[in-house]
Amino acid sequence: MAKNLVATLRPSLDNSVETSTPRDIDFHHGILDKTVQKHLVRKLDFIILPILAIIYFTHSLDRANLGNAKTDGFEADIGLKPNQYSLILVLFYIPYGTFNIPATILARRFNPAVVIPVLMLCWGAISLGSMAVHDFGGILAARILLGCVEAGFFPSAIFYLTMFYTRQEIAKRISLFYMMGFVANAYLFLIEGSLTIFLAILAFILLPRDVQHSRYFSKDEKECSKIRLAATSEEETGKFSWSATLKPLLQWQTWLYAAMALGYGVACASISNFLPTIIKRLTNDSIRANLFTIGPNLSGGLCIVLVCWISDRYQQRALCAIGATLVSMVGFIVLGTADLVHHTGAGYFCTFLLTFGTFTPAVVVPAWLSSNQISISGRATQLGLVAGMQNIAGIISSEAFRTQDAPVYAPALIVSACFQAFMILAATAAFVYYRSINRKLSRGEIVFVEGRECPPGFRFVL
Repeated sequence: MAKNLVATLRPSLDNSVETSTPRDIDFHHGILDKTVQKHLVRKLDFIILPILAIIYFTHSLDRANLGNAKTDGFEADIGLKPNQYSLILVLFYIPYGTFNIPATILARRFNPAVVIPVLMLCWGAISLGSMAVHDFGGILAARILLGCVEAGFFPSAIFYLTMFYTRQEIAKRISLFYMMGFVANAYLFLIEGSLTIFLAILAFILLPRDVQHSRYFSKDEKECSKIRLAATSEEETGKFSWSATLKPLLQWQTWLYAAMALGYGVACASISNFLPTIIKRLTNDSIRANLFTIGPNLSGGLCIVLVCWISDRYQQRALCAIGATLVSMVGFIVLGTADLVHHTGAGYFCTFLLTFGTFTPAVVVPAWLSSNQISISGRATQLGLVAGMQNIAGIISSEAFRTQDAPVYAPALIVSACFQAFMILAATAAFVYYRSINRKLSRGEIVFVEGRECPPGFRFVL
């Protein structure tokens, strides 16, 4: 039924849900009722987003605890030699950057609502087991295993959201659960391992596999969901297809998104692993250094939600990602070049610039590619690749922060800024390309883009 309704629906679906006009239900003619649609989206928000937010909270706790522990004598406690901390980070990021595509393929094959709780159960168990680690070899093994199982969560979670939300709604939903990562960094003292395992069980029970087979939604809401997503997602059979899954890896546009992820990934890893270390140059007190991370993390999370709301409202991905990245790039350059040891107020202000813009493209770019990829299987692969490239960038960040460069770490901060400049160039290239394609489609010069066949009337998000 949905396939027959696409042509009728597309004009209304090209506008945001919030600005559509009230209509009566008439599913035979493809007309959406605003009240049913609003109830559906609100129900999705209350069922899915809180669970994903809490999951990401535990994910960030497990992944980022090493950065805060470093400022509190962690290296001395377990007898680390110079640069062994960086080696632990590097070896963590190798599986963390290579297991993403396999994880999203599993999510496509078995459903993210099944795969995500299984991953949670594994990383919670590893986190609990880390309590018994007291030497370099033990912490290294634990971090490698953690990288293997945590790699798949973020791309699988985004893929999961694309199964329920339209491209006019996706960015701000990603940002809402992503913000919990900042909260986790701010309140690291919670007991993380047992909480994660408990939530894994709840997530497996509570997360809906999809709208059509869920008991949470009425018949009208199920039909409404099918129609909402029909115009921007390819209708695929339930059977898993390797051809559809791997096809995006042969498209250059996929690798352009991957280049963006590599660019912003270096800065993301730098903040995740070294923000307490960067702030510690402003104070000699380790406890105060960790407390000083609360302000930048929480304000950064709020800024991401705001920018993503703007991105969804005006359907502008590139400009939002570029603008936010420029702000954080200024922060990296100032921190790396100015004498902030004697101007601690200005230095602390720069950390707010870092968190404002560093993580924003990590939300906007996945939303961007999801909006422009109608194949569900292809979307899963692309999200896995982008998450993998972002995580692999953590290797570059870990090697850039060398012990001999303390306390300023100027080379590492400049490296982060340079990769952000690379991200801006890649995003600009994608913006110019998609704008050109949209203009050709509107003028009738082309009917479709080879290798990226889309329904008539489809336009790429810029």
